[in-house]
Amino acid sequence: MSIKISKLPSAQSANPTDLLTIVQNGVTKKITKNDLLKSLRQDILGTKTDVSKLSKNISKTTLDKTDPVLSKPLTTRPPLKSNHAATKSYVDSHLEDVVKVDGRTLIVKPLKYHSSVENSFEEQDLVNKKFVDSEISKTLKTVVREKGSNGYPPASAGEIFLIEDNYEVFAIDGPEVQVGDIVICVENSDGGRHGAVGHQYAIVNTNVVFSTEDKAGILKVASNKDLELLDSNVSALTPSSYKKALEIGSEHNRIEVSTSSYSLLESDKGIIGVDSRRNSVTLTLPSIGRLSNPKLVKYLIKDEYGSALKNNITVVASGGDTIQGSRTFLINSNDSSVKLYTDSIGKWYIESNVTGGSDVSLGVKTFATDDLSNGERVTTTGAYESVMSIDVDLREYPVGTGFKVVSHCQTAGNGNTKTVAIGINGTQVLESSLTGTTAPNNQFIHHEATVLHSDTVKSMVFGFIMMTQDDTAAGLTNNLDLNWDQTITVSVDVNAATATTDVNVYALQIIPLK
Repeated sequence: MSIKISKLPSAQSANPTDLLTIVQNGVTKKITKNDLLKSLRQDILGTKTDVSKLSKNISKTTLDKTDPVLSKPLTTRPPLKSNHAATKSYVDSHLEDVVKVDGRTLIVKPLKYHSSVENSFEEQDLVNKKFVDSEISKTLKTVVREKGSNGYPPASAGEIFLIEDNYEVFAIDGPEVQVGDIVICVENSDGGRHGAVGHQYAIVNTNVVFSTEDKAGILKVASNKDLELLDSNVSALTPSSYKKALEIGSEHNRIEVSTSSYSLLESDKGIIGVDSRRNSVTLTLPSIGRLSNPKLVKYLIKDEYGSALKNNITVVASGGDTIQGSRTFLINSNDSSVKLYTDSIGKWYIESNVTGGSDVSLGVKTFATDDLSNGERVTTTGAYESVMSIDVDLREYPVGTGFKVVSHCQTAGNGNTKTVAIGINGTQVLESSLTGTTAPNNQFIHHEATVLHSDTVKSMVFGFIMMTQDDTAAGLTNNLDLNWDQTITVSVDVNAATATTDVNVYALQIIPLK
């Protein structure tokens, strides 16, 4: 007989060792309180573990409707209804013939339109071949070969004609055309001469070539390189390019040089403004043999800041070229200039050599004593000694020019032998003894000697010596060995045989002759 727990007498407390009566499957058993509780706890822990495992399995195989996230792809059958989930293979099979708007999908088969839409295309629609062919047939005609000797042929708008011959005058009074040019009828025409129906046709020149003096064609505007080299026969000058050509030419182009050394380029031709305020300037001319257009090259070299007297400007020829027979040319007077041109072979010539008006000395060099009683005297006797001297840069004097040497002295009143001469770089010329007097007694001696730069190997000196009206002599020397690219010394040389006080030298002067 079983008794419900609810009908058993209640107890207020129980000891762990108290026995409890359990009926299980009709069998009555005794168990202590402690063992019962222990068994229940174990069962509950097992149930908790099972519930936890079940929860994890459910989370792996189900979706959270509030935050559905898949950790791996779902697998399903192909859909049968519109609300069924679709598989990838189902989507791919239906997208196989679909054009994606991604800029990368290639169309591998021709697109075709249903016949119902072939005549209803909008402006932005993709049209089919039939539509294009239909539109082209309305404008373009078959190309017909045409002689054109009798004028334009009758034609309707859109007809095309290919010219078969060259004509300096096409269609009786029209323009020049060449084989291969195309004539297009732009409006219906009965044909005829160019003057009457030329406006109804368009001529397309397909055989385009650059024109020359003998051939018609197109012209291009001359480039800066064309203007510099002047060797193109297929380019034309516009007013602006003509202005550019003048600006870079020998008459109008200008550059400024202030560095101590500068090699002139052919493109520098024209005005070379030199600033020698801070330093001397050396300009090296280009080799004439390497000039592209030597006949068009001129240089006007100008001391623009009036400093050449203090800081000289030296012009140097390249290689074996010369400047008026010399290797160099010197500008050493303020505001001066020189203009050079070539013979196109190896020589530079001076077209003009202008000395600045602000230089009152005009290149004259003077050595005067400040002792008017005794002048300048020798320190030894028995041989020539230079008493006064001036350095002369021969680069200042191109071929055909030169300089004059003037000196003045007085001899002592005695019968001692004494001779005065002009020294040209150590060579005595125009000795006072040429007058026939070797012991001038209380005489003034005046020398004038002219030194010329000629194109001969040797240089010439001529002049005179004057002591009194009766003691005067002239002299000439034409075998001086001078290097006109160097600086020499010009002096008053005295040979006092007996006493150093026998000759008083008062002045020496160099006067350019240009």
